Amino acid sequence: MHFRTTILYTGIALCVVLITGVIWSIVEEQTIYTHVFKTESGFGYAIIDHGQILIRQEHIPAIANHQSFCSETDAQRVGELVLKKINRNLSPSITRQELQSLGIRVDCSTITD
Repeated sequence: MHFRTTILYTGIALCVVLITGVIWSIVEEQTIYTHVFKTESGFGYAIIDHGQILIRQEHIPAIANHQSFCSETDAQRVGELVLKKINRNLSPSITRQELQSLGIRVDCSTITD
């Protein structure tokens, strides 16, 4: 009888440890994220890690002029690409080709709603 009780408690303890590990890994994955914000002339994004700003990008990268993103969606797309690069330990820099492949608009005057 004592042996069965020991096995039962050991099984319960292992389940608690496993569930705690799964919850911890889910929370740990979500500590770095993209935040889109409004600027004076459009939108920008920030990469946040454990509450600290790693990158704050108010302008579209890889273009000559200081143009904010035309839409929240454009800022989110570029922010997510930068976040993927960071998670893969790659340089977070963005090229013009990447902007084009994401369909990022660089001239907000052509937007018609």
